[in-house]
Amino acid sequence: MASAESRRRAAVTAFLLIPALLQLFPLFYLLGLSFKIGGEVMAYPPRLLPRALDWTNYSLALKAAPLWRFLLNSVIVSTAITALQVLTSILAAYALARLEFAGRGLAFGFIMATMLVPGEITIIPNYFALARLGWIDTYAGLVVPFASSGFGVFLLYQFFRTIPKELEEAAMLDGASRLRFLFQIAVPLSAPAVTALAVYAFVNAWNMYLWPLVITQSTSMQTAQIGLGMFRSQNESMNWGVIMAATAMLISPTILLFVAAQRQFVRGLTTSGLKG
Repeated sequence: MASAESRRRAAVTAFLLIPALLQLFPLFYLLGLSFKIGGEVMAYPPRLLPRALDWTNYSLALKAAPLWRFLLNSVIVSTAITALQVLTSILAAYALARLEFAGRGLAFGFIMATMLVPGEITIIPNYFALARLGWIDTYAGLVVPFASSGFGVFLLYQFFRTIPKELEEAAMLDGASRLRFLFQIAVPLSAPAVTALAVYAFVNAWNMYLWPLVITQSTSMQTAQIGLGMFRSQNESMNWGVIMAATAMLISPTILLFVAAQRQFVRGLTTSGLKG
């Protein structure tokens, strides 16, 4: 039986590797191109791997555009959006899951309804509101419109509902306030969901294109995605190896973050689905 079970698992693993490799192939090809120089980029038949790891394309990309500035802006904006979304989602989800107040169901319904609204609809009103505040071409203008997340509230709401009420009552009897119980007991118990939300928020913020394109006016405030588009448009005649090197640098933070938090991310999403 053990041998049959092992063969079954091996077959399932081999079957699942096929779509995984198909998903990873563009990334491997991008990395391979980023290390190719000269005629090797357009050589036929094409080679997936370069003949040598030559970092020339990366140095040329850094000289051709302020990539470090684009990366810094994206790190600042994405980190701020992630922190705000996690904080506001924790507070709102706890209130909806654990507190009794009039209109709780209606409030939860309105929050869920925001998930059905396309982001493009809010661009114009957000722009005019931020223009009145003088936040055009600022970090505040890039961050504040995304300080909350309906998905984050929904995700954490599922977890907070599963925490036994007896645990909260015991903490209250020991003199803990609701905020202390929330941040010292409820949040640590919901670490997989919080991690999943943080990764989701960071990746979404990093990949934003349309809003930063609208709200930023100077090169010094542009984020990685806008910078990459500008880099490609201004260097159409440049070697594709240089363009791929710039692309690799600008997407690497999100890939590294997901790899580091992969287990918690998957656990948070699957557990919330099972307990919903």
